[in-house]
Amino acid sequence: MLRVEGMKIRYGAVQAVHGVDLNVGNGELVTLIGANGAGKSSILAGIAGSIPPAEGKVLLKGQPLTGLPADVISRKGIALTPEGRRVFAHLTVGENLHLGGAAFAKGNELRARRDSMLSRFPILAERIDQKAGSLSGGEQQMLAIARSLMSQPDLLLLDEPSLGLAPQTIDKVYELIEDLRKQGLTILLVEQNVELALSVADRGYVVANGRIALSGTASELASSDLVRQAYLAI
Repeated sequence: MLRVEGMKIRYGAVQAVHGVDLNVGNGELVTLIGANGAGKSSILAGIAGSIPPAEGKVLLKGQPLTGLPADVISRKGIALTPEGRRVFAHLTVGENLHLGGAAFAKGNELRARRDSMLSRFPILAERIDQKAGSLSGGEQQMLAIARSLMSQPDLLLLDEPSLGLAPQTIDKVYELIEDLRKQGLTILLVEQNVELALSVADRGYVVANGRIALSGTASELASSDLVRQAYLAI
């Protein structure tokens, strides 16, 4: 589904990502784990086009995306749910969903997509006319994911979906992520909670200082001395 080759990302004179290679197979849930500031979110931004890579290639289903604007990349089949949720706080839940799908569908099709999201996320149906900024953190995360799904992406990029949420709410968010995976959606997940990420992923990459330090199946990474000592406090 996704192949990244030699990705380099710079912020001015600072290089944040150093020649990263990774791939995500169709229907896989792959996670990027590592410390805060390791470059994980920058990699997602480079894939989504919100930060154009300085070098390297990004291919979706074999088709090059490198150099395309973010809105074009989204139409090619990639949706990013950003860190911190970033819902439109002064718009209602329904308006947020509408904006998530307006570039991809019109009329009855757009309404059908919205109704599908409200069926999948009953709490959003209850809050349909409520301003997004008044929702709880967990409800905003659900809305952010639902807004991304309005484009019916081939690949969903999730950036720190557990950030700032209570443990019980995190469980609900990750139940949703597992359901999406079971339904066949391809997911690339960035998560600072390494144990949680590896519990749902098929494979993973350890990112350190903007480079891939280690890769393997979720079970291989969970049993790795590097991961256990640096990220699992074992």
